[in-house]
Amino acid sequence: MAKTPVAAAPLKGRKARKAARASQPKRSRQIREAFTLTRRRDKRLVPYMALAFVATLAFFELIGLLLGGWPLFTIFGVVSAALVAFIVFGQRAQGSALAEIEGEPGAAAAIIGSMRGDWRLAPNVAVTRSMDVVHRVVGKPGVVLIGEGSTERLQPLLADQRKRVQRVASGTPIEVIIVGRDTGQVPLRKLQRKLNRLPRTFKGPTVDEIEGRMRAIGGLNIPIPKGPMPKGVRMPKGVKPPR
Repeated sequence: MAKTPVAAAPLKGRKARKAARASQPKRSRQIREAFTLTRRRDKRLVPYMALAFVATLAFFELIGLLLGGWPLFTIFGVVSAALVAFIVFGQRAQGSALAEIEGEPGAAAAIIGSMRGDWRLAPNVAVTRSMDVVHRVVGKPGVVLIGEGSTERLQPLLADQRKRVQRVASGTPIEVIIVGRDTGQVPLRKLQRKLNRLPRTFKGPTVDEIEGRMRAIGGLNIPIPKGPMPKGVRMPKGVKPPR
């Protein structure tokens, strides 16, 4: 009779703990590198973090003095102050990273690709010679067309993409967003909030069906990176942008 192995489960547990311990130094190094890079870009990072730490600690100290539990509230205050300072660091780091890529073609696609939730991104479905680009996103709100660049140059591309979507998925809600700093455009730092505030019209199976229909439209068949691209890049000669 074959013997039943009994050490398999504990072995898996030890391997998981070992892998977790191995990832901790890497995570710490990433945080240090992010802090160094953000501090170099954002001169207010350290003062804001210090202010958040001191204000939070002072609040808990005051509560402790009023309620008579000063030692306990001091411990809570230090932990909470460190957490608040870390939250401030995260927000400033995100803002600094967005400022670094803002204005570059593909920046919106990079933001959408890192978002949580059911967002199906088809980047660079249309582009002009001046590198104004249109991305198509399928999600629970329906279809979202996102343009980056000049509103005037993007209008024909967005109109063409709208017609294509309506041709294969008639009745599907279509939202148009142009990312930028001009009047009527959505700043890059507010794009994620704008998408998350769209009404959730469909559920997962319907989103799958809409995405399947979008495949019939296809996209632009030229080698354009999916992330942000350096400023000043122009379309290669011989490639005609969609009209």
